[in-house]
Amino acid sequence: MTSNIKNKQLELLLHDFEHLSKTAMVQMQIATKLLQDNTIEDLYTEAESNEIIMDRLEIKIREEVVFTIFQFNPIAADLRKIITYQDVTTNLERIGDILLNIIHFLRETDRSLPEFEGINKKITKMIGYAAEMLRNAIFSFSNEDSHMAYQVIKDDDKVDELFHEISSSLQDVFINRPLRKDEVQSIININAISYNLERIGDSSTNIAEAAIYLTEGKDIRHGNKQ
Repeated sequence: MTSNIKNKQLELLLHDFEHLSKTAMVQMQIATKLLQDNTIEDLYTEAESNEIIMDRLEIKIREEVVFTIFQFNPIAADLRKIITYQDVTTNLERIGDILLNIIHFLRETDRSLPEFEGINKKITKMIGYAAEMLRNAIFSFSNEDSHMAYQVIKDDDKVDELFHEISSSLQDVFINRPLRKDEVQSIININAISYNLERIGDSSTNIAEAAIYLTEGKDIRHGNKQ
């Protein structure tokens, strides 16, 4: 195989990865809009279609990674990049699944109770942080920017803190009062939304760690700073 064919194969891999990344960000935008107004039916249809696209792209990229390694026997630098594409793709597909979970929960949750006012503000802030982490994690990997990757990892503390605050607030607001069935369901769903946002922070951190591995050759997962 010629070098030209190899480059075209790598370009195809990059193109599909960019498509997957953009679709993940669109899903995040849909979730953010539905957090503001969960009655926009067209957004649910779009979200379901985007999930199918992300699943297909994840499979396609995985096959392209295997083909590229088998066919071209890439040198160390290229091999590291190809393998990290696979790692990041897995995390993006996982984020797509998590976002669809959030979208489903938003559809079924009544957050209009006065007791939810403060909690709603925390969720809005949390989804903003999660969206920023995802966007910056993708940028750090695509542009091989380890400085931004380290910032993404640091920002995960903000998402974790809000997750714990929301869990505590739900307990404090509704303790020692009788609850209707629909109120109990809304409390469970809100807690699930915050939990899934926390998971997006974790997966964005994984992408940032992959960016650091790509740019610096360091594996900093599991507390390994060497």
